[in-house]
Amino acid sequence: MKKILYLIGLVFVLSACSDFLDRQSLSELSSDTFWSSQKEAEMALAGCFDALQAEGLYFVWPGNWTCSPRELDCVTDDGFYTWDYLPANDIAKNTLTASSTLVSTVWKACYRGIARCNQVILYVPKMDPKAIDKSQADRIVGEAKFLRAFLYNYLTSLYRDVPLSLEPTATGHIKKSSKAEIIKYITGELEEVAASDALPVTLDDNAFGRITKGTAYALLCRIYLYNDMYAEAADAANKVIQSGKYGIAPKYDVLFSDAGTRSNEIIFSVRYSGLIKGEEGFLSLGNAYVWGPMNWLLPYKNLVDEYYYIDGKAITDPSSSYKNPTDFSTRDPRLKFNIITPGTWWGGWGTVDETGPSKGYYFGKWQQDDWDWYDSQDYYVIRYADVLLMRAEALAKSGGNKSEIINLINQVRQRPDVMMPTVETAEGTNLTHDQLFKVIQHERRVEFAFEGFRYLDLLRWKELDKAFARARAEGMGGAHTFLGAKNYVWPIPQEELDNNPVLDQAPEWGGK
Repeated sequence: MKKILYLIGLVFVLSACSDFLDRQSLSELSSDTFWSSQKEAEMALAGCFDALQAEGLYFVWPGNWTCSPRELDCVTDDGFYTWDYLPANDIAKNTLTASSTLVSTVWKACYRGIARCNQVILYVPKMDPKAIDKSQADRIVGEAKFLRAFLYNYLTSLYRDVPLSLEPTATGHIKKSSKAEIIKYITGELEEVAASDALPVTLDDNAFGRITKGTAYALLCRIYLYNDMYAEAADAANKVIQSGKYGIAPKYDVLFSDAGTRSNEIIFSVRYSGLIKGEEGFLSLGNAYVWGPMNWLLPYKNLVDEYYYIDGKAITDPSSSYKNPTDFSTRDPRLKFNIITPGTWWGGWGTVDETGPSKGYYFGKWQQDDWDWYDSQDYYVIRYADVLLMRAEALAKSGGNKSEIINLINQVRQRPDVMMPTVETAEGTNLTHDQLFKVIQHERRVEFAFEGFRYLDLLRWKELDKAFARARAEGMGGAHTFLGAKNYVWPIPQEELDNNPVLDQAPEWGGK
């Protein structure tokens, strides 16, 4: 069983208060008895990593507050909920309000993590030089700044304008900062960290899962791309590529198993451990049972249909030499890696049939039919394939070199156990930048299915209306009524507004 990487230090127990802007100063936890050794600084940083496993972020076991990025994908055209009460389903059902569990849970989880990072960033540089080597202090602070930037990017992607809290205290009320101001701040800080010697280039085995220069540049690429800063995104991605430290894993199915967690394709992951025998609590990404596939999140048929035939043609294209889309041996291999299809044998459960709301389709990614309570897998947050496609998208959007764009896409398509036809073979030559962008959109959907990308991609592409229409056509998972601007920004939680008189609601939700 994997070791649990993220440990919650006692110093952080009180940081889980409900209102981050109106609580006791977190600095009260930082007495003279703490911040006195590197071990304690590392414990504090572990608390920052641990925050990623909270409800509202990357805690993914089904429960009353589960709403990770993966769960958000199941309010789009990729999938739907069969457990109606899960909070993210408010989006699909058009019942989202400022009082929804979804908006408050995600908000709290992000700001708890930010508060922890703020402590590390403030107090570690003040430590006695005899207690911690400067290079180690710089590394710890650099990692905390990475995590803070990561959380602020997620917040601004959902809520847009939010308070920019940089201190571990909350002795007053904080107004919102614009999304542009926050992005400028976190990218400037992260660029400085990445360019310095604070972060290592590589990690040894006992530091696996921590932050490197490549991790920082990969996050910068994502932040820039999500904010339409294409030249900056392309440059950051290129730094990751040119580092030579990452690559495409040869086997897609192995990548999404415990054996794949240390692949050099994984740039950043949230680490998990299975159940510790004899204990009731556990952290786990494993979601399948030996007696049947996961059944509370199910894929839509239109996602299944997005996977082309192995000749690179869409299943609706009459020019394809293949005519039977239910012959899954003739489809993009990633279909069967990502989705359990009718006729699949599932361990002791039997053959998957075509009955029920799933129509015989279940999510297969992250699952193995021999999984038990003591197994687990890490949640991959940034993969090298993502960096390749992000650079391709940035170049396509900015009129970059078409040959390079095609090469980047082909690297993802031609993973050894996938080997889908190249762009030149499947889509042809002399494609426009807009046509290449459409290819990239397709490739992101089939490559990253069920990894927590789809909802955020649709938000930034402003294509949620099209996705909702596809979901409505399937008749499952909610009304999926497109509400216009309201669908592209979440409301600030009502409890935060009630506790902070200087905090304004988003205009789309009745604010100024």
